Amino acid sequence: MNEEERNRLADLVYPIILEARSAVLKVYRSGSFDTQEKSDHSPVTAADRASHQILTAGLSGVFPDIPVISEEAQESPLPLGDRERFWLVDPLDGTKEFVRQSGEFTINVGLVDRSGRPLWGLVDVPLSGATYVGGGGGAFRRDASGDTRLGPLQPAVPGQDAVVALSRSHQGAADDWLREHHVKVRRLVYSGSAVKFCWTAEGRVDLYVRLLPTMGWDTAAGQAIVESVGGHVHTMDGVPLTYEPAARKNPHFVAARPGF
Repeated sequence: MNEEERNRLADLVYPIILEARSAVLKVYRSGSFDTQEKSDHSPVTAADRASHQILTAGLSGVFPDIPVISEEAQESPLPLGDRERFWLVDPLDGTKEFVRQSGEFTINVGLVDRSGRPLWGLVDVPLSGATYVGGGGGAFRRDASGDTRLGPLQPAVPGQDAVVALSRSHQGAADDWLREHHVKVRRLVYSGSAVKFCWTAEGRVDLYVRLLPTMGWDTAAGQAIVESVGGHVHTMDGVPLTYEPAARKNPHFVAARPGF
């Protein structure tokens, strides 16, 4: 994928994202979430369902030859046939935080090739009005002031202290990992969604450690953004995350700037 294709995809997908964002915020501001429990005991709300309908219909309408795998329609596996790409979509990442009204939720859309590598990603942060897009060797943030180019990330200086992003429920295990890997922590920051990938791509954090379960739709978009500015998203064995057109759990991983 080149820069021209990255930007063309952004222009085609962005109106769909704005519609999904509006639907999510309408539910959020109403305070009436119509929350149900899925089979894995995670919550799903009216906002998840509305965003799912908008995203799947919109993406399928604009890109009829690219299958859509969404968290709220888990086909496992979805046969690709001779198609070379598929979408991995999380209509509302951070549903628990959405219900708590912490504001820490995103909309994630990742484009993956049949080898499992993320080619392009978009992470929308509805409450801030910021949308992050990456692919084709570059990334940008779009908000009310326009588009701001991100990166490339500068490599870490050996031995430098790190700003580390974590999920809120996860500090104990991460503390152990950071000690074992001799990471000097300058500051910890927390969030409940894929915005941690965006912070990494912006250089606001150096390292995002994830030792709790995630699915492909949670991470594919963010990984594409981080990798497009020179960062990496690796398993604990140093292998880049890859994806299938299916509901599949990720291994534990680290997202980071070069040198971490």
